Amino acid sequence: MATYLKLIILFMCSISMCSSLKFASLDKTYDRGVKAYNQERWSECIVQFEESLHLYKLYKSIIVNCRLKCKSHNFEPTIKESMEDLHIFEMFFNMRDCLTKCQTQGFNDVHIYGNVSDSVIDNLQTKKPYEYLHICYFQMYALPKAASAAYTYYLANPHEETMKNNVEYYVEQPEVDAKEVIDLESEDYKVLYQLGLKAYQQKKWGETVANLEESLTGYLTWENTCRAECERQPEQEASPEFAITISNYMASLLICRQKCQDELKPQYESGVQYLSDVLNYLQISYYHLDRIQDAAKTVSSFLKLLPTDEDMLENKLIYESLVDKDSFVERSDIAYYLKRDQYEKKLLNFFLQGNDNTDKTNTNEII
Repeated sequence: MATYLKLIILFMCSISMCSSLKFASLDKTYDRGVKAYNQERWSECIVQFEESLHLYKLYKSIIVNCRLKCKSHNFEPTIKESMEDLHIFEMFFNMRDCLTKCQTQGFNDVHIYGNVSDSVIDNLQTKKPYEYLHICYFQMYALPKAASAAYTYYLANPHEETMKNNVEYYVEQPEVDAKEVIDLESEDYKVLYQLGLKAYQQKKWGETVANLEESLTGYLTWENTCRAECERQPEQEASPEFAITISNYMASLLICRQKCQDELKPQYESGVQYLSDVLNYLQISYYHLDRIQDAAKTVSSFLKLLPTDEDMLENKLIYESLVDKDSFVERSDIAYYLKRDQYEKKLLNFFLQGNDNTDKTNTNEII
């Protein structure tokens, strides 16, 4: 029986199952893509860069999920005595162990190497593979794919005029349907938002609510993921003072987290703007569905974000004549989002003011 099982395993390995047990390297896959591009091996270029994008998604999901998991874990201190601020040291030691174990297990489970060079990660974050891919697709006469690849890269790098011209060129080609040129890395919440707006314009109130509620939740989840990615920080300017070095890293982390909201530009300047817009559509849709209590809750959440908005204040007066005041309860996810956002902005302002004072002091000393 054991021999029979070994034969089955060997047979399955012979049809490529065992090859999947090999560990894949994101660095090597990306480099093979660049090499194929430089040697004008277009089909190989496509295979390697598509694979690098796939591997990066796996890599990023493991890194981010472990960070979120370890951050949410309540570590019980093993040293019960409380002395000075030593518990925070133990917390970070526990966090280090949690991240190491979680990430090692995650990479082993999907058979990829966890060591990735900073240069490759930077290229993947700036959507560099799509700059190569649009040319490789073009050379293989896959113009619709080339158009979407160019568009995806351009959205991440809107300052590059050449890529803008490439997108315009592709759209003009008879093989390309402009409506099918898409962002290949568009987040789900953006798709749901567009579906919600379309349903709203058609006065399909139930469909509007379903899509926009998912979009709102999806955005909050996406931003948390983006914020977790920020924990990979570049080297900061060294200081012999421990507190100064740590403060610089903390400020860099906060700046990165705040920049997650830049993903909403140019349509929205901030997460608060986006969320308030979604809430506005929702309260109107809830009203048409005769779900007045849900509308009141949505109005209250909107005013938490924009307390002086005159139109919404007038809407609240209307709803107050239809439901009791207890219905005006803020959504906890919205209240938490705003509180965190405001707190981070205050911390950054405090940090920057301290830097300004330091600069002035240094200037006075030089004079």
